[in-house]
Amino acid sequence: MVHAFVKLTICVMVLLATECGLTTSASAVTLSYEYSGTGNLSFQSATTLNIAGSCSSPCVVSALMTIGGSGPAFNVSIPSGWAAGASATVTDNLGDTMSLAVNNGNTPGTIHEIFGSVFFPSTLPSTLDISTSSFASILGGPGTIDYSIEIGLPVGAYVTPLPAALPLFATGLGALGLLRWRRRRKSAGLAAD
Repeated sequence: MVHAFVKLTICVMVLLATECGLTTSASAVTLSYEYSGTGNLSFQSATTLNIAGSCSSPCVVSALMTIGGSGPAFNVSIPSGWAAGASATVTDNLGDTMSLAVNNGNTPGTIHEIFGSVFFPSTLPSTLDISTSSFASILGGPGTIDYSIEIGLPVGAYVTPLPAALPLFATGLGALGLLRWRRRRKSAGLAAD
C-alpha cells in the first residue's frame, strides 16, 4: 500500500511540475539584449518561440522594438560619442514577415528609438522565428547599448517553451525508472529468502 502511494505521489508531482513548466499565459514576450565596450561592436541573435492556443479572427501578432544606451559625450573636436542601431525580422511558419529597425546615440542626426509592426495571419502560427542584428560605435570611452523586442500575442495564445521542459520530463521518467528498478530488486531479494 505504501509503495503504491509513493508511486502515485511521485507521478502527480511529475505531472504537476511538467504542466507548470510547459506553458505560460503571457500575452507578450520580451527579448532583451545588452552589450558594453569601446570601439565598433556588433551582435546577432536568433530565437524561436513555440506558440499554442487559439485566436479569433482577425489574429493579430505585433512587435515593438526599442533601443537605448549610454557612452562618452559627443565632442566635435575629438572623436567621441556613441551611436547604435538594431534591426529585427520576425517570421511565422505561415510565411508572414515583419521587419523592424531602430537607432539611437548622442551624435547629430535622426534618432528612431521605438519602432513597431504588426501582421494579421489567417490562423494562429505555431512558431515565430526572431532574428536580430545590431551595431554600435562607441568612441572616446566605454559605453553600453541595450535593445529589446516585445512580441504581442493574440488573446488565447501562449508560448510553450518545450526545449526548457524536456530536462524536467526526463528527470520524471528517470525517477519512475529508478522506482521500478528498486521494486524489482527488492522483490528479487525477498524471493531469494
